[in-house]
Amino acid sequence: MKTIFAILFVCSSIHLFAQSKVTDFSPDGRDSITYILSTQGSGFKVDSDVPFGTQPSWQSTLDRQVGGLVFGDYDNDGDLDLAVGNYFSNSYPPINEYETQIYRNDNGTLTTTPAWVSTDMRSTTDVRWADVNKDGFIDLLAANGNQSLVPSVIYFNSPSGLETTPSWISNDQNWTVGAAFCDVDGDRDLDLVFANQGETNIPTRPINILFNNNGVLSTTPGWASADQMITNTVAMADLNNYELTSEAKEFSASGIGGVFHLPFVPVYSVDSIIVNGNITNDFCSDAISGWVSLGFTPTQGSIVRIVYTYMPKADMGACKWVNYQSGVYYNFGGTMGITPTWTVGNTNSQKGMAWADYNLDGYLDLAIGGSGVATVLYINSHGALINSPVWSSASANNSTQDLIWGDVNKDGYPDLTLVHFGSRRVEIFINRAGFLDTEPTWTYNPATSSTAIAYGDVNGDGWLDLAVGTARTPVLLFLADPAIIPVELNSFNSLVEDNLVNLKWSTTTETNNKGFEIERNVSFQTGVSNNQAEWSNIGYVEGKGTSTRIIEYNFTDMLIQAGKYQYRLKQIDFDGSFKYSRVLDIDYAGPSGFFVEQNYPNPFNPSTKIKYITPTESYITLSIYDVLGSEVKSIRSGLVKAGTHEVNISASELSSGIYFYQVKMLNAKGNIYSSTKKMIIAK
Repeated sequence: MKTIFAILFVCSSIHLFAQSKVTDFSPDGRDSITYILSTQGSGFKVDSDVPFGTQPSWQSTLDRQVGGLVFGDYDNDGDLDLAVGNYFSNSYPPINEYETQIYRNDNGTLTTTPAWVSTDMRSTTDVRWADVNKDGFIDLLAANGNQSLVPSVIYFNSPSGLETTPSWISNDQNWTVGAAFCDVDGDRDLDLVFANQGETNIPTRPINILFNNNGVLSTTPGWASADQMITNTVAMADLNNYELTSEAKEFSASGIGGVFHLPFVPVYSVDSIIVNGNITNDFCSDAISGWVSLGFTPTQGSIVRIVYTYMPKADMGACKWVNYQSGVYYNFGGTMGITPTWTVGNTNSQKGMAWADYNLDGYLDLAIGGSGVATVLYINSHGALINSPVWSSASANNSTQDLIWGDVNKDGYPDLTLVHFGSRRVEIFINRAGFLDTEPTWTYNPATSSTAIAYGDVNGDGWLDLAVGTARTPVLLFLADPAIIPVELNSFNSLVEDNLVNLKWSTTTETNNKGFEIERNVSFQTGVSNNQAEWSNIGYVEGKGTSTRIIEYNFTDMLIQAGKYQYRLKQIDFDGSFKYSRVLDIDYAGPSGFFVEQNYPNPFNPSTKIKYITPTESYITLSIYDVLGSEVKSIRSGLVKAGTHEVNISASELSSGIYFYQVKMLNAKGNIYSSTKKMIIAK
């Protein structure tokens, strides 16, 4: 990968005189900044691992104070539209328009003026999409509030379109700053969680949950935290993975786009996508809004089956302002605890919070940002957050307003994105195989205060695009350009046969690719986490330089004994720069686990016996092949229990000669093991 140092100044459509002094207030009213307004924004990029340029690809034409951004396909045409929630403050010069708006996506391009505008103006600090009433259409939540405690609202969607006047209005008397949807009580509909604060006289409020009963969302809170505070963000996650639920959803493709909305959020993982019977890995997704965007448009009528895991009865992270400790409220089987079980142990001014499995160990980790303090990361160790951060950002003048995770370079690891209000900055920290850069890898400085960020796939190429909102200028959009990234890894998989593991991977494009080092990490104690310093180089495969065609690679390693094996690729360019792939995990049971014996008798005529051992309940296939590798007989296919199994085989229909039998096992973790042995028919 080529390292890039570039600074670019671009003009922004600011409808004020240059060199004017302005004052901006943050969406929650807690921060303000006075500065000389510039007509220029600047971008700074330090690494080609970020697929964004140094200037926006699109911007709207309206100046607004943006409180929240969210992508969703509101018109069901198969592409992602951008909803914008705008707020009112005592900024100077004032911006007196603050409707909720949608910039429609027309064939991969957002309209520059809103295609949908609400009839009301309520000072919106957050926006979210969700199918609240379970009719198959996503509805738009506007989380509202200011000193007048303006209620939050929902604009319901239907076959006739998204209503412009809300028909659901909350009755909670709060200044709601953040919101999240989740099936808190596990009854298979989406409840609504509000992060609240008060007004000047009584600045604190409890966090609230409004429960959904079969598509009817209550307007009054059904749960309140016992503590009252100033809360900026709520983020939902299953901390210990106890309630993870797998779901399959089938869609019929429209033929005009590749975006599909999953009914339940937040999403823990998108496990598989099958289009007309073919598996595809060409997609990106968003865990909070629940959309999946394919990198291609399926033909009309295609059946798209998405298997995903979501998090009902999730725990609640809450990010709090000064004098209050941010923390996590545990969900006990569908009942949310009224006080936090885990806290950060300090009362720093914290605002943004988001969950992601940053090290791919299967547990969601927690990033928290703030004003005047560094953004930090807390590791989730097998269901429990550790007490001290394992990572801190080294960026200057921290004033984080919000943060989100997104795999911007499609290497399998989520990257961290921050928006800073006071220092007027957007930053991306690339995740390098479980190690976040401490200095920002990519930075953009809008001409005015930054307030909101969101990821979407606007042009339908399967890559995340970045939208940025500010306190007084048009919304900006950075389109991902995959050509910036020199080597695009298309797949990386493994197949275990006896005590050998065959690693297979492919690339769709290569630029200056010298080759791949294969690295391995081994633990022979089941369940013990590995130290990432134990990675060792076990081999090298030469790359193809520069190519635009699909290239396949493979490497074979021997499994020495039972234990947990991890593999990753270190892709190296000719200039010495490198990047890591995602990690493959293999739990090898050893000889006492999956084992296939030699058939007996051998040679035989016409029958023989094959005995095999499975350590766990698994899906087994047993087939016979000729010397050319063609399958000549399928013996068994189905689920078997753990233990020793014996199969009687009759080969009366086969002629004399050498054949091979293969037993293949697929366990519950998705690991595939196989063993192939020679057999002789002598007639």
